[in-house]
Amino acid sequence: MSNIPNGCSSDLNNDTFLYATFTQSQYTCSPGYYLPANTDHCVVCPEYYNCNGGTFVFNENIDQGNKYKEIIDEYITDGCNKVFVQSINNNTIIMATFIPNEHTCTTGYYLPANVDECTICPKNNKCVGGTYTFNETLTQGIEQCENGYFAPMGSAVCYPHILHIDNNNVYLKSDKTTTPSLNVKINNDIFYANMTTIQTPMNKDTSQYLKINYNDTIYYACDDTVQ
Repeated sequence: MSNIPNGCSSDLNNDTFLYATFTQSQYTCSPGYYLPANTDHCVVCPEYYNCNGGTFVFNENIDQGNKYKEIIDEYITDGCNKVFVQSINNNTIIMATFIPNEHTCTTGYYLPANVDECTICPKNNKCVGGTYTFNETLTQGIEQCENGYFAPMGSAVCYPHILHIDNNNVYLKSDKTTTPSLNVKINNDIFYANMTTIQTPMNKDTSQYLKINYNDTIYYACDDTVQ
């Protein structure tokens, strides 16, 4: 359509209506910039958003070229004002991403279900230790001793027999691991307790010693609960 000199007065006299045709402007934003709603120029990407750049058509109501970060990988101060309010204004849904805690339990400890710390192994169970991920329903790192086996609290091993000495116990095992060792015969089977020349208590829960004189040498009998 060409320009009409004095167009308004002549058109009105002839009962002619003129309709304006608008072409929306386009804006090319560089990476790190976006086009806000009802704005005719690109602006710097806001904090906690990704802006990859691109060509956008003017829009009165919608921001273009800015996308909220899917994973927040930093601490956010004044988060409600900076993030939540911006997200509501831009019709963005924030989905929380949770990473369960990992816990490394030492020997004699396990990770109960829905608990965020290692717990000492209860009596007559064994807990070998390890690294476990928090779980609401699954207990990890504990195994009940099979029938006829025993274990003190905080043990990683189950033992087939217990030698009672006053108020103390020495847990006897099936395999001999020291020479010499304390041998206890039960029926036709022999079970063992360690013997050492180092002054060592009978088990991890007592300060009492079981001294044995063998070949003119003083030994101390103990079980494997002593580390």
